[in-house]
Amino acid sequence: MKKVTILGLYNSMATTIFGPMDILNQAGRLWNRVSKSPPTPFFDVTLASADGQVIQTQNNILIQPHCSIEAIDKTDLIVIASATYIKQILQKNPELVPWIRRQYSQGAHVASICTGVFLLAQTGLLDGKSATLHWGFAQMFRQKYPRVNLRQDRMFIDQGRLYCAAGVNAGMDLSLYLVEKFCGRKTAVLCAKTMILDLGRELQTPYECFLFSKDHGDPLIVKAQEWIEQHHTQSIDYDRLAGKYRMSRRSLERRFKQATSVTPLGYLQQLRVENAKHLLEDGSQTFNDITYLVGYEDISFFRKVFVRLTGLRPKEYQQRFAGYSAIY
Repeated sequence: MKKVTILGLYNSMATTIFGPMDILNQAGRLWNRVSKSPPTPFFDVTLASADGQVIQTQNNILIQPHCSIEAIDKTDLIVIASATYIKQILQKNPELVPWIRRQYSQGAHVASICTGVFLLAQTGLLDGKSATLHWGFAQMFRQKYPRVNLRQDRMFIDQGRLYCAAGVNAGMDLSLYLVEKFCGRKTAVLCAKTMILDLGRELQTPYECFLFSKDHGDPLIVKAQEWIEQHHTQSIDYDRLAGKYRMSRRSLERRFKQATSVTPLGYLQQLRVENAKHLLEDGSQTFNDITYLVGYEDISFFRKVFVRLTGLRPKEYQQRFAGYSAIY
């Protein structure tokens, strides 16, 4: 059996600990139980904390781990649970980074769930590689780890022996993927069927809400953002916009992307798509009408923009999220 270490951290979301733990533990067990055949477990799963002490989760439930990380000499797979307060975690447990690096150098695979990627990135193992995490933490991650290629559209990412999952349920997707990688497709399918889980989800873009951050420290770009937001249904001349703030268009685009991670045009498209999503959720307008309302005249072009940024056709998006507009 492959040895797996689930690494629980202070303020981890409990599901990011127990979700992967249950899926990996039940591979070769649950299907065999319901089909009345002998169990053939594939994974020996251990729950560890940095110091062996209880793990206080985000909902204040205390979890007793099996051991500390130092009690684990060698493991085949580490799964890092979510880790929101990475600075405090590392201040209290500086041994985490060298332990992960040592295990990786000995051949271990390392996976992170949601914000657990902050700890994985802290090891430097992701430098020059791709990663993903929950869309709500993307801007923070980009600022902290610029050497990592963040793919926030992905549900999970495989970079050889390094893996990242976007959020809580994405951790389930990644766990099933790891079952398939270590045990084969048939075992993963049986595991998914018995645990009533979906296989094959690849994108988190349908769930993403664009967060138009203005805490990047460039006050001139904040003004440009606000101007675009106020005029996003109109045609925008980016040369005039740049001149408004006494800079060239090239300088505006460079500073805008440095501050927000997108160009002014990309920002405008995100604004328009976010507006269209709310109108589709409301359900009282057709997509053709919505196209004009958000500032486009070419319905076919906007449909392509919408699909690229959400991963769904407008009708599919409306069917999945109709009624959500009440929360805004």
